[in-house]
Amino acid sequence: MRKFKTLDEVEKDYFRKHPEEIDDYLTEIFQEYAEDNDSGALLASLRVVARIQRISEIAERRANRQFETVTH
Repeated sequence: MRKFKTLDEVEKDYFRKHPEEIDDYLTEIFQEYAEDNDSGALLASLRVVARIQRISEIAERRANRQFETVTH
């Protein structure tokens, strides 16, 4: 049986290949949210971007650097 990709997988693949388009994508999803207030769609889109950019890793590294600066 053939396995099809999910929409999240397709979006992740696309943005990995086209990271320069993430800013425009974020602008678009927030504009759509302003029009329809669909928080589920907004959060799903943000989750895709967060996984691509690994925001949690970046934030953790920053927090560690700030903690080291404060303690030294």
